[in-house]
Amino acid sequence: MTAAGETVSGRRLNPFVLPSSTTSRFLILIAATFAGCLYLDLFMVEVWLRVAYIPEHVRHAECLSSLRSGARSVEPTLLVDRYGECTAGVTAGEALFVIVPLLVPALLALSLYALHPLWALRRGPMALAEVSGSDAHADLVRRFTAIVEEEVPGKNVRLLVDSGRGEVTGRAFGLPRHHAVVVSMGLVIAQATTPAVAEAVLRHELAHIRNRDVGIAHFTVAIWWSFLLAACVPALVATAIWIPSGLPLQCARLAVIILVLWLARTAVLRAREHHADVRAGDTVERAEAMAEAIEAASSNRRYWGPFRFFSSHPGRRYRMAVLNEPGRLLRLDQWELFSAGTLAGLGMAPIYDVYWRLDTEAMVSDALLVPGLMLGLLISGVIVVAVWRANTESLAGQGPRTSLWLAAAVFTTGVIAGEYVTMVRGELWIWTFAYVNPLLGLVYCLVLLLIILAFLAWARACSSAWLAISARPRLTTMAAVAVSALVIGPWLGFWFRGVMLIIQAGGTWDLLAVTLVAMARHSPLVLTIALACGYLLAAGTRGRPVPGRSLRLHLDGAPPVPLRRFHTHLARAAAPPAVACVLMAAGGFALHPMLTAGSRQQGTGQFLAAVYVTMGVAVGLLVLAALVTGIVAGGRGMGSWAVAHAGLVLLGAAVPMALVILVHVAVAECGWARAGACLGQGAPLASTIGNYSTLTYAYAIYAALVLAGCGSLLRARKPPRIPEPRRGARRAIVAAATATATLAVVAGGYGILRNWQLTLGYTPARMTWQTSVVEAANQPIKPGSVQGLDSCRYARGVFASPEARDALNTDQRYFMLAAQLVNRVASSDDPALQAMAKAGFVWFGRGRPDMVTKVVVRVLHYCTLVGGEHQVNF
Repeated sequence: MTAAGETVSGRRLNPFVLPSSTTSRFLILIAATFAGCLYLDLFMVEVWLRVAYIPEHVRHAECLSSLRSGARSVEPTLLVDRYGECTAGVTAGEALFVIVPLLVPALLALSLYALHPLWALRRGPMALAEVSGSDAHADLVRRFTAIVEEEVPGKNVRLLVDSGRGEVTGRAFGLPRHHAVVVSMGLVIAQATTPAVAEAVLRHELAHIRNRDVGIAHFTVAIWWSFLLAACVPALVATAIWIPSGLPLQCARLAVIILVLWLARTAVLRAREHHADVRAGDTVERAEAMAEAIEAASSNRRYWGPFRFFSSHPGRRYRMAVLNEPGRLLRLDQWELFSAGTLAGLGMAPIYDVYWRLDTEAMVSDALLVPGLMLGLLISGVIVVAVWRANTESLAGQGPRTSLWLAAAVFTTGVIAGEYVTMVRGELWIWTFAYVNPLLGLVYCLVLLLIILAFLAWARACSSAWLAISARPRLTTMAAVAVSALVIGPWLGFWFRGVMLIIQAGGTWDLLAVTLVAMARHSPLVLTIALACGYLLAAGTRGRPVPGRSLRLHLDGAPPVPLRRFHTHLARAAAPPAVACVLMAAGGFALHPMLTAGSRQQGTGQFLAAVYVTMGVAVGLLVLAALVTGIVAGGRGMGSWAVAHAGLVLLGAAVPMALVILVHVAVAECGWARAGACLGQGAPLASTIGNYSTLTYAYAIYAALVLAGCGSLLRARKPPRIPEPRRGARRAIVAAATATATLAVVAGGYGILRNWQLTLGYTPARMTWQTSVVEAANQPIKPGSVQGLDSCRYARGVFASPEARDALNTDQRYFMLAAQLVNRVASSDDPALQAMAKAGFVWFGRGRPDMVTKVVVRVLHYCTLVGGEHQVNF
């Protein structure tokens, strides 16, 4: 700890290289407030619907009436489209009914922020130049004015004096471009006796303007009061009036949310004080003066243990510690991670519940992806910036390496805690199984822990790679936040809502197996792995920054720190997968007897099993190639780079490997003479290659990444530094590697997107149905032979099964299930279901998979409303 007058070390880390922790914590506060308001809005809507007794089928009464009245007189496709438009309008209105009330606390917060200058001027401070005094006072005015010009040149900052305050203090306030600093009369008097202390206090207040956190501070206070007045009070009043029995539980939940918001609020205000101290003491002389000012500050208070987190102003000992060692502001704050995890848990249920109120007729993957990206942007904006800040201490050679295990565990604990507070739909909640089988709940927590751990390790590797070549670190960090949102968002979405959906079809430990299979074949997750690997390796292909623009990681005028430069080795990494493709092309003929025998008995499923065995051999070869890739491209301390090389080159190798598999299958089934005609297997060749490459990459990638990391550990020493080639040769190598990688990624991505076309909504204009789909649609129909409730029970059961989840967007098995549903509904005694079935047959006949999917979604929605009318749960 540094006492007043002691010499401050000149090798102090610069906490302003990257976005400050004040900004991150302010983002936590905004996100937590948004999640809390959204949760309370959902609660208010549920209370209103319960009190007014307006169930879902009543809210859609007009849509049901229109559908049933026109069932026998309106053309089926037009009738079903009208029903879809009607329900979409109703659900959009309900979602707006939840979202619009969010404007009330937002407008109140903006109003309080806009009016804060009036509150700051309530004591009537005078302009410093207008205070009467002697010539010494004129010298003081000139000196303070010079300090303002020195610290914030070009800014319009007014200096005011509060004549009623005798302590040595000050305060900055104001709106953008109209700032003011109020200093106490005690500070004016102290200028004559202790000028260093008085000037340090003034520099501290001006540092808030330099750090651009004046608005953050006052907006933080405004957010706190707006949440209490516009969200908490109405929710408590509504609960007390209409649900008095639920008041204790509601008070407990609000107490947790308010506690989180208060801690987030105080964290913002404490962080800005620390950053202002360091900014005001950015040289050794100023730091010593700032230390004296901290010792003399009237705000010094003693807080016992964890109670310091409840204070809006840091204590003296903590301010002195940060002033002497600014690197503390860069370290990974466990409270910051816990807060980010808690707000993610608080926001997951409300965000997904609001999104699922929208009848977008989207596929399941879309409902997993869109809210997941919202959460991903929020999480990456906090924890990615925190990891990048923490890693600068290691890059500068100061401080220990951050424990990612502890960071991931703290974040995961925060997510679980936040989810428990806002369980919106308990009957579908994953923890209902955890209560029965605690070990199962622990397994799912461990899955989230591993996901977050891998994400944090990747973020740290990216920071080391990109900061070494960055001339504009703040812009580079913001770009990393955007990429990180795309990486972590789908994983959070799948973990939260995907598991929640599968729960309806699975049970206990079977659920785990279904989840893992769905995870392996979930296209967004596969694509995020490729994106993460490519983003990390992209840093290794970039040139050095302009000389003289390296990162200045230290204060006090220290020279830039030379950072280790990372290089990609795509040529060496691509060799093992290329060899694997060659081996499969040459050695795959050993599987031909099995493939040929299976092709003769396709009806028994033996051919499909033989094809999967062939794919399994190809996947095994790629996995072994990843192990070799990890050895040749990795080394101790290079595990992330080895994994990234393996992930990216496997994406490129999956396309030729898929073509090799297709050739083997086509030759075994049709012979050499007709192999070309059989490559597409009855579908467009691009879609077939995309399907096979997707499956090959999805089944190989997880094991490949693990083995690539293990292979990197086998190199007990760091890989030797490879001398950089001459400038012209290096440019040619980089251009060739970039072109090759781009072609491979584009080819693989095109195939994957074609395979994922239903999720994206880009479906072909016409599809040729396989025999199984045609047979399912051509089963005998007996109109009126099946009761409407039985038809709906069948429909809901089919599309809540693991079979439907597994078939989604992979092949025509999904449409076989859709055909079975449409055929069964056609035999219903409900005219509305019969009309929907007729529309389904029309779109099947026209080969329109997009419209068939919409018909299925509308049938399931109609059945939900029918169940509500009859008070039946399917």
